[in-house]
Order: sequence, then C-alpha cells, then structure tokens
Amino acid sequence: MTQLRMALPSPAEKERPAYLATAAPVTFGGGFYDEERHDLDVFRWMGLSGRLTFDPDPVERYLELWVLSEFHDLSQELTSSAGAGPPSALAPPLGTGAETFALVSGWAPLPVTVPAGADHLDLNVNKLFPGAYYPGDGRALAVRMRPPLLHRDRARHGHVARQYRNAVLNTREALEGRAGLESTPVSLGIDLYGVCNVKPPCVYCEWDFNKDLEAEHVDTPFTVDTLREWGPFFDNSVSLVNCSIGEPFMMKNFDDLLDAFGDGGKVLEMTTNGQILTDRNIQKLLGRPIDLYISLDAGTPETYAKLRNNRFDAILQNMRRLIEAKGGRGGLPRVHLVFMPMRVNVHELEAFVRICADLEVDRLVLRPLNYSPSVSLDWNRAGYHFEYQKELLPFEELVRVSGRAAELCRRLGVHLADQMDFGGSMGAQFDRWFEEGRREVARSFDAAVARPAEVEATPPTGESHDEGAGAEPPAPAAAPVEPLPSLGSERKPICTEPWKSLYILRRGVFPCCYGGAPLAKMDGYRDAWNSPRVQAIRTELAAGRFHDYCLSSPACPIVRKAHESAELTTAQSMKMETRRAWARVDRAGRGWPSRIYGFGKRVARRFVRPGG
Repeated sequence: MTQLRMALPSPAEKERPAYLATAAPVTFGGGFYDEERHDLDVFRWMGLSGRLTFDPDPVERYLELWVLSEFHDLSQELTSSAGAGPPSALAPPLGTGAETFALVSGWAPLPVTVPAGADHLDLNVNKLFPGAYYPGDGRALAVRMRPPLLHRDRARHGHVARQYRNAVLNTREALEGRAGLESTPVSLGIDLYGVCNVKPPCVYCEWDFNKDLEAEHVDTPFTVDTLREWGPFFDNSVSLVNCSIGEPFMMKNFDDLLDAFGDGGKVLEMTTNGQILTDRNIQKLLGRPIDLYISLDAGTPETYAKLRNNRFDAILQNMRRLIEAKGGRGGLPRVHLVFMPMRVNVHELEAFVRICADLEVDRLVLRPLNYSPSVSLDWNRAGYHFEYQKELLPFEELVRVSGRAAELCRRLGVHLADQMDFGGSMGAQFDRWFEEGRREVARSFDAAVARPAEVEATPPTGESHDEGAGAEPPAPAAAPVEPLPSLGSERKPICTEPWKSLYILRRGVFPCCYGGAPLAKMDGYRDAWNSPRVQAIRTELAAGRFHDYCLSSPACPIVRKAHESAELTTAQSMKMETRRAWARVDRAGRGWPSRIYGFGKRVARRFVRPGG
C-alpha cells in the first residue's frame, strides 16, 4: 500500500482516485507466514486459517484480496467473516454473515465486503495445497496472498465483484467443456493505437500487411467511449493486453484511458519500443498495475541498428530512468525486456541477459519470432540483409536457446518468462535439447571461474565434453517417484484461450494471441464470441483435439510443440502443412486466391442445392 501511494503523482499534480484516497492500512495477523518474494510477486502464505486486522470505520468498506490458488478445478474455497473486538467464540461475525469464494487458479482478486465497525477479517480455506509439491518445507500451506487493498470506493468494488463472478463462471464453463458461453472474456486483447514512431518499421514487422487488414478500421479511434460501448466485454475483464501495431505513447488521450483502466481494477499489458519514454510518459506509468514490455531484441547497438535504428543507447537510458523512478525491481509498473531469438541476434543472448541484470528489470521475456511460412519480409539495414524466413531458427535450436536462457538467468539473477514454453512442458518434452543448451552455459561459466590448472586439464577440441575433464557429471538416473496429487488440471481443455480470451483489434477479431486469420471485423466481436466457428474450436479443444483453425495458425507454440514431438496424427500434420502452403500462396496473391476460392464455393453450392 505504501509503495503504491508514494509512486503515484501527488494530489497537487492530480486528484487521486477514490480507491487510493480512502485506502487504509491492513496488517497480517495469525495464520500468515513471513513475507516472501517469488518472480515478480511479494506475498505471504496462509495456512488453513488467518486473520487480517485494521482500524474500525463507521461506514461499510471494501477489501480487494488478491489470492493465488494452485488448484485448477474451483475445488479450493475461501470463507471470510468480519468481526470487532478480541477473538471470541461467542461473538457472531458482523454484517450479513460469512462470504465464501470459489478460487480460480492463479492470481485473482476477491471482492470482500467489510461491514461498518469491523476491525478484523477471519479467513478460512477448505483444503491445503498438497505438501508433495513442496517437500522439505514443514509448513502447512493453503494459498498465497498479496498485500490487500482496503477502501471505501463502492464503484470500484462493484467492478471487482463483476470480474470475480465472471471469472468463476468462465472457469466452470471451460472445465465443463461448454461451447456456448454465458461468461465474457477474462482477458481482452485491445488495439490502443495504429501509428508508430519507428519508420521504416522494424524489419520483422508486417506493417503494410496488417494495415491492409485494418482496412476501414485503420483510423478507428480507441477512447473511453470505446470502453463504454464494449459494455460487459470490458467491465468483466480482469486483464487487458494491448496488441496494436503502433506505439501507445503517441496517444493524446492516453492518460484518460489509464485512469479508466485503473478505476476499473484492470491489469494492463502493453508493448512499446521504448524510444519515447520521456519523463512525462514515465510519470504516467508510475504506481499503475501495468506490465510494460519493451522490445529490444539486441545486446549491442550494432545489432539493434540491423533491426530498427540507432536509438539503442537512448533506450537503455530511458529504461534506467524509469526503473529508478519506480523504485527498482518490484515497483510499478513492472518492466519486462523482450528478446526474440533470430539468426541476426541469437549470439547476443548472454549480452542481453547481462543488460537485464544491470538494469534490474523485473523480467526477461523470451518470445519466439512468429513461425509464419508466408511472411516474405526482406530488408537491407545497417549493412545487414534481413530475410524473415532465413531468420527463423529451427525448433531444435529454439529449445536449446530456452535452456541457455534459463541457465543464464539463473546464474545472473534475472527472472525469466519463456513464452516459447507457452502451454508448458518445453523442458520435459524436449529435455535433451533443453539440457544441451543449459549445460553449454554452465560449462562456460564454470570454466571462467576455474583455477588455471583445471582449465589446462580441459580435453582438446574434438573430445566429448560430456565425458571429459571439466564437464558436468552425468545426471544420476531418476528414482521412481509417486505421482503428485491432482490439482484438477487434467479436467481443463488442452488450450483454454478460446474460453478466456478475445482479441478485438483493428485488423480483426481473434480467439487467441496466435490466431492466424481473423474471425470477424473489429466491430463484429459480439457475434464472434459465440459464433459457430468459435464454438467448434472450443468443442474440439475440450475433446483433446486441435481444430482446423489451430492447425492453420502456425505461430501457435502449443500446436508447434505437438507437431515437433509427433503428437499430431498423420492426417493433422498433412493438413497443417497443406494449410501453411496455401497461406504462402494466399499471402503472395494479397488475399485474392482466398476470395476466388470462396466465390467458387458459393457458386458450386447454388448448383448442387436442391431446387437451385
């Protein structure tokens, strides 16, 4: 709480929102363990019960309680009851009685009502997180909890309550494999701005192609009125993901939108090139729940110039000022530095990780260059010939890069988010390649700190590094282990994105961030959410199969991992390769092959239709 208050502009600069202006301190009492940090989060574990205390107030208040549950099936529940005075078995809770909340998996806010006069809240969870997941830790752990926010903003409380109810309904519908949904998206993809300050565009950006897709919506404004028009699609969402082909810091109405997001209790994910992170723009961000992704993709100015321009050093200075202004790692906004491995930059991975360590960014994000066989970008920039298809790394090499990144970040103290592992199991499915990448880094670091005599004992070039002196010993054979207790993840579809997400973008509406073709135009999002095609996608995924739409979305890492590990059927693999080939033809023909094919199908149907 203190950190949020200090980071925001002073009242003289800007009136503070009601939920912060009325905020009151909350103290963790019995039942909670000491504060911990993991990845980006500061939290406390709670056992089966715990108490939160605060000063009483003569009016009703509201508590935002961010809780993380490890269970995926809504089987873990938390009950809260408010009271006043010292603990007593005879004293009934205040207000309308206890509130019980089903817990969705991961972090989610709970909207708890605190009646007038209450000075504490007793929390109880119905079951523990199984101890088999944290062997050697003698504590009884149930849920994690972030520092709560206690306030008197009824409107804000209403927003959070709607989001919670929708998230529970959405999870239940996904677990049941429903195709038609009553819930609306928990995560909403948005398109803030369609103009960029990098000209010519980044060498891997399909600027012209995407602007053609945007068509009549290329200049459609994104304003607070847009959010009102979206209604429950905006109101019920917990997170917003900006996927615009443009630079959001160029927006004139950016401040108003940030206020609307904050007042509605939203978490915003936003990507920027970082080149116009001015002092004024930095002030806009401070203290806000924003995940700011800064695209850098290089460890040196020379390589950055081959991708964009000569602004590399200026961007590093901008980031350093931002991170200092927000109080370092852990402050808001969270700063994520993005690296997309390609032929042109993969050799600079270590230099990039060292930049992240030096700047103390919150996280390094390893993001794959979209595997799209139809992209034909070709640039000459800063003396380098960039051909998109030649820049794509083979899958085996990408897995090794994942292993290298994991070990580099571990050695240098950098938090890593590997988006190439989207859907999980990269290191498990492709353990040999992943381990090869990890060991390459380990050997390099160990050799750098070895004594001179040990370095001289290293086997000559050509000998097996795995068996020679100075190499890591082979890992012992794994002992048989009992399967871990179920947390309910087996009940989920193989991908939950078409249940949780909808992307309403100028270039079209998509069911996930890796969608290949738009389902509808930007203004068709309401019909698209439960359209026959999206319901068919959900039906297939709930049955453990990929829909044709998934197979024709080559950038999807879940599909690609299934293909590389031979989990797809022969028919699915052939269909995927055929669709990729067609995508190349269609892209080369600027969409005309698809138009001609669609026209032919409509004509054929007229002739074969009875009575046609």
